[in-house]
Amino acid sequence: MARERDEGKRQVILAEAKRLFAQRGFHDTSVQDIVKGIDLPVGSVYTYFNNKDAIIKAAIEEGWSDFHDSLEAACAAEPSAARRMSLILYRFLPLLFKDVDLVSLFLSEGLRFTSLDDKLERLARLIGAVVNDLAKERGLAVSLSPRQAVTALSVFFLGSMDTIRLSRMAGLPLSEKDVLSFIKLIIETAFSINLEPPEEN
Repeated sequence: MARERDEGKRQVILAEAKRLFAQRGFHDTSVQDIVKGIDLPVGSVYTYFNNKDAIIKAAIEEGWSDFHDSLEAACAAEPSAARRMSLILYRFLPLLFKDVDLVSLFLSEGLRFTSLDDKLERLARLIGAVVNDLAKERGLAVSLSPRQAVTALSVFFLGSMDTIRLSRMAGLPLSEKDVLSFIKLIIETAFSINLEPPEEN
């Protein structure tokens, strides 16, 4: 008889796996370790996932999709490029930075278990469009080609995520606020603009 699936249990398994994979590493974490922390029998994991690879893939894919889809919807609903940039800076980057476990998995296992290049390309298209629209709004001659957008995103986005991860792991004296302030300074200087936090709905 097949076990009944419970989405709540599936999410608990994913959250615990994500935490342990990020802290101990994928190879040093067993399915037994995952269920020990959430008081479930080992067999219950296999109701939701075929193996450990499927767990980490789901943790990265679903976490990333939630982030990207929310960002895409928010940008699509905002006609002003300056306000879209504010949303990215003040709402979405802090959300991502708070999920250090997802950031760690994305950086350490993203290439092996997911299509990291596709994710970065989609995000680069979205952010590149915001940058190009912001340049038009400001009357500036800035235009990012798709390749430049991917390069810029890789340097700033992956670099900032890795800085947050390393600052937490190694106790570096850098905070999310420091990283976001630096990114804000670069954007404001490049576009001669003052980015204000978006109004809460």
